[in-house]
Amino acid sequence: MPTSLNEQICDPDNLRLAFIRAKRSKEHKPGVYCYSKHLNENLANLREQLMTGNIAVGNYSFFAVYEPKKRLICAAPFNERVLHHAIINVCHPVFERFQVYHSYATRIGKGQYVALDYAKRNQKRYRWFCKLDIRKYFDSIPHETLNNLLSKRFEEKKLLDLFNKII
Repeated sequence: MPTSLNEQICDPDNLRLAFIRAKRSKEHKPGVYCYSKHLNENLANLREQLMTGNIAVGNYSFFAVYEPKKRLICAAPFNERVLHHAIINVCHPVFERFQVYHSYATRIGKGQYVALDYAKRNQKRYRWFCKLDIRKYFDSIPHETLNNLLSKRFEEKKLLDLFNKII
């Protein structure tokens, strides 16, 4: 049984679960098909990279969406999405303990409908509300500050190095 968080992330069962979660609703995309075609080899390669710490990240694609205003989207390639899922499968409970209660995106038992229900209930209670969108919020977070916060939550050097590469 893996003991460290890094070992849990590298566990073949976790990597297979990460693949399943990453491909959800994306089976038709070429990157998913190519990764699936050589699944065992790709997962073994990811495991080796994680174990050695020799993993390359950052080969993002950028595109704009308009909803309703223009937003620049930075999308990770599919192999990195598998990596992200492998990490969050293991680290989610730690992140969840420090999450703001009324944050709803990508959280178990929450989501857009729970957020809408909460807003509807409060709409009857309060006359005014404020909707905020902080421009380029994620781009504005100092990497050193984020890495320092992560080091307070996680102790394993390999894991912190991995977070730093992704950031």
